[in-house]
Amino acid sequence: MGATSFFPRTASDSQPEKRIVLLGKTGDGKSSAGNTILKQQVFKSKASPESVTAECVKGNRKVHGKKITVIDTPGLFDTGLDEGAIKSEIIRSMIESSPGPDMFTIVLKVGRYTGQEMEVVDKIVEYCGEDTFKHSVVLFTHGEQLEGQTIEEFIKMSPRLQELVDKCGGRCHVIDSKYWKQRQMGYRSNRVQVKNLLETIEQKLKDSENGCYTNELLQIMEEEIQEEMKNVSEVNMSLAEKREEAKKIVHKKLLVKLAGVTAGTLTGAFLGIGVAVASIVTLLKDTNVPGVVKAGAVAGAAGATGIAAGAAALKAGVVAAAASVGVAGTGVAAAAGVVVGVAALAGAIGGGVTGCKAAGDTDSVTGAIKNAAKTNYKNAKGAVKKVKKHQQELFENETNEYIDQGTD
Repeated sequence: MGATSFFPRTASDSQPEKRIVLLGKTGDGKSSAGNTILKQQVFKSKASPESVTAECVKGNRKVHGKKITVIDTPGLFDTGLDEGAIKSEIIRSMIESSPGPDMFTIVLKVGRYTGQEMEVVDKIVEYCGEDTFKHSVVLFTHGEQLEGQTIEEFIKMSPRLQELVDKCGGRCHVIDSKYWKQRQMGYRSNRVQVKNLLETIEQKLKDSENGCYTNELLQIMEEEIQEEMKNVSEVNMSLAEKREEAKKIVHKKLLVKLAGVTAGTLTGAFLGIGVAVASIVTLLKDTNVPGVVKAGAVAGAAGATGIAAGAAALKAGVVAAAASVGVAGTGVAAAAGVVVGVAALAGAIGGGVTGCKAAGDTDSVTGAIKNAAKTNYKNAKGAVKKVKKHQQELFENETNEYIDQGTD
């Protein structure tokens, strides 16, 4: 899914707003980084094992002569929030950054990179599409921990950190929200580092043929916002106020339409994973067809996501079957893999249909989820029984054939 600009920059737009979306895990200094960039306390920030940012928060200000909007997302990669809350805030993050961020800022901290820290780096790599990395910069916090090193020297000590920075075109900077506040000059100055960060973003936008990052899903959200702005009847509202009102309406609508989509799929769609974008876009387009019950989209989303999982299981089963040719006794396992894959694929499609019908009985998010889940759970139980029965039959046939060969 290409990252083409939905609203290209023009020469007459001398000072376009720069939208910066912060990504990262709890405790790495995402909120304090946002405050440092904007030079004011917009985001709650404190040392805590739990996620301080429980909701998407936006702040804006003119910094170094540039209009900057910073969007601080919930801890998408390790938050303790429940699934429903995470999904709500991912949708809000997409709406706030619509039609697309000028730069994703991946926030990591300077320190020892143990297995747990590396898992977060791997997760970021897993969830971000190639186009996302083309519009990303890595921002390290806790710069005081460098102890005389440059951030480039620190990164070289870890091949996986180096790989992440390389994916982002080598773009990386470092700040320290505690110790580097007062210095006006030199490497160990937040003022200098933030200025360098903003220049990096500016240069990236100049070099990019397509402007800001976006994808089809974000473009649909922008279209929805523009449409709702036309429906805001309050005459005394400014365009900015109408847009804020429209975003609230779009958020409520999408919560119902996307109630059956997992938080992981939403995150992947936001960050440009093609399959996730395509499945959600298909769902949204289907639910806009006149006569379709919109609440019924809930399970359609679950079905769309499930189809991908089912197809993967089917592929795994086929590969296993091919690999087991000629090896006595392994044909059962391979065939069983195919059966499970087919069942998963068929179940996903069926789940989308039956759940859609069940969800149509309600127009609330909670009701839609419960109805769809209840119906699909009943169907799933029957499907599992059939798969188990078929596996047992395969095993018995294979065993009998093997015994027959031995007695010949």
